[in-house]
Amino acid sequence: MIRVEDLFVVFMSGTSRERIALRGVNFTVQDGEVVSLLGNSGCGRSTLLRFLAGHISSNFGRLWMDKIDISVQTLSQRSEIFSSVFYDENTGTAANLTVGENLAAANQHHRSRSIFRSALTAEMKEIFTDQLKALDFMGMEELTDEKAGNISRPQRQVLAMLIAVIKEAKVLLIDEHSTGLDPTVAANLLETTEKIIRSKNITAIMAINDPKFALEVSDRIIVLSHGHVVADLSGNEKKNTKLEDLFTLFNVMPGPIQIKQPKLI
Repeated sequence: MIRVEDLFVVFMSGTSRERIALRGVNFTVQDGEVVSLLGNSGCGRSTLLRFLAGHISSNFGRLWMDKIDISVQTLSQRSEIFSSVFYDENTGTAANLTVGENLAAANQHHRSRSIFRSALTAEMKEIFTDQLKALDFMGMEELTDEKAGNISRPQRQVLAMLIAVIKEAKVLLIDEHSTGLDPTVAANLLETTEKIIRSKNITAIMAINDPKFALEVSDRIIVLSHGHVVADLSGNEKKNTKLEDLFTLFNVMPGPIQIKQPKLI
């Protein structure tokens, strides 16, 4: 279980350009849950994901994994828990390795980089090809010998997700990986994303720009506005929410921030 508690992230603190990106964010994610983050551009979704991954630090608040406070863990330490797929397709894959070598490297991530190529046996290559074929995404089963730097952006996003689940990260973080794509390709990428997440029963937190997909696929929807959680929808509440309701929530002005007071012992 992941718990974010009273999270504040402030950029350029103490200067005339100070900006509060996240203000008093609280939520909990259960193991195996698929959570979609929705909101307008600049609402804080990407900042939240980058904080979870360990790329940026908080100014206040805590991050818990089960009952362990991991707030001050380094990026390297967080990578044992969180694996990320960001908008930039160059993140999470090695451009100079083939698709098959990338997957083999993930499969043996605890070993030396020098054996990555030798690790891709004919048997493993066949297994990876079958896995890619099962995804039925843009003919990726034909690309195991192609360098990752030569395949398309959506194909690299799928490769990055496969690498994440092969490495057995506990939580997959996805940040607007379908943004800017042709609508048909974007829909296909989101469908494939669901296949990967559900087949591995991995916990996933996704910032996406498709509220309809979020309603249909997610277990929960968290809506952010001005760096604050303005809605946390699950169960019947999510089931009864309509698209127009979500768009209305995007523009809700958050109320006064209430910080949880620590218990005195």
